[in-house]
Amino acid sequence: MKGVVIHPTAIIEAGAEFGTDVHIGPYCIVSGRAKLGDRTRLQSHVVIDGDVAMGSDNQVFPFSMIGGPPQDLTYKGEPTRVVIGDRNVFREQCTVHRGTLKDKGITRIGNDGFFMATSHFAHDSFTGNHVIFANYAAISGHCEVHDYAFIGGQTAVIQHCRVGAYCFVGANSVVRKDIPPYLCGKDFSKVMGPNLIGMKRNGVSDEDIKTARSLYKLFYLESQRTEEALQLAEERFPQNPFVGVFLDFVRTSKVGIQR
Repeated sequence: MKGVVIHPTAIIEAGAEFGTDVHIGPYCIVSGRAKLGDRTRLQSHVVIDGDVAMGSDNQVFPFSMIGGPPQDLTYKGEPTRVVIGDRNVFREQCTVHRGTLKDKGITRIGNDGFFMATSHFAHDSFTGNHVIFANYAAISGHCEVHDYAFIGGQTAVIQHCRVGAYCFVGANSVVRKDIPPYLCGKDFSKVMGPNLIGMKRNGVSDEDIKTARSLYKLFYLESQRTEEALQLAEERFPQNPFVGVFLDFVRTSKVGIQR
């Protein structure tokens, strides 16, 4: 354990594995099934519970709990997991719960996420990379939040719903159906238009942003049925990868997209 610093008040169960230059602060508790990658920082009073695999350069702030049992009445202590990528920040009082056997048994977080204080990430859910959860944002079980999505403060995402890539969901909202990529949501699953600012900030080309405008117009302003809009989008944007992400998301929706 090269360069590992463990405060004397921390409790580390036998079997825990650490990479190089890991720092475990005061009063932290780390499970014997935990694996923490290089340069991980647990500030203080952090609990890593159960089978948790964290990549490199993650930071966890005080009073957060990663890997706690799911808030699911069917869970009976089965061996399930949390898998976290690299360079994520979990601010104060974040909670991330491990999976259940009703799903794949894994709660998975990608790379470069920023989870603000008191945000909640439920069992069997998934994020891509570069996501942001504002304060008190919470996603329920079996949800997906794709790359570069932003979930506003005090916003709830209902079970089995998905938020597409580059989406922005405003504060105090409820997501009850899937929100397709590139769009803005607010209130009770209302879709308000393309996320122009978010896409521009994250390097989406002007041409693709223009295409996102066209997709919003086609699916939300032209009064087409979803099946008709899918067909028209294929005809208007043949073999366009940016459009393909949007269309694949719509086609694979299990709860329906918000229209």
